[in-house]
Amino acid sequence: MSVGHTARVLEEAGISTVCVFIRAFRHEAQYLKPPRTLVTPHFLGRTIGPVWDTVRQRQVVLSALRLLEGAREPGIIQDFSPG
Repeated sequence: MSVGHTARVLEEAGISTVCVFIRAFRHEAQYLKPPRTLVTPHFLGRTIGPVWDTVRQRQVVLSALRLLEGAREPGIIQDFSPG
């Protein structure tokens, strides 16, 4: 839960954020309502992708950056979609 609170504090200071959650914690994102959230299908401890899978990890990071750039309203929760 501290991720959502930290994101809110950073946003109030003028620093834009994107939280990346695994699907199992989507309900936490809905409850906490961080400004922007990307939800991935990965396992706990591997939020941006499997170990050594740099292609998938890059896809997740780029998706998070696109969400950061394109979100027009607070509280957006977007599911990760490769590609």
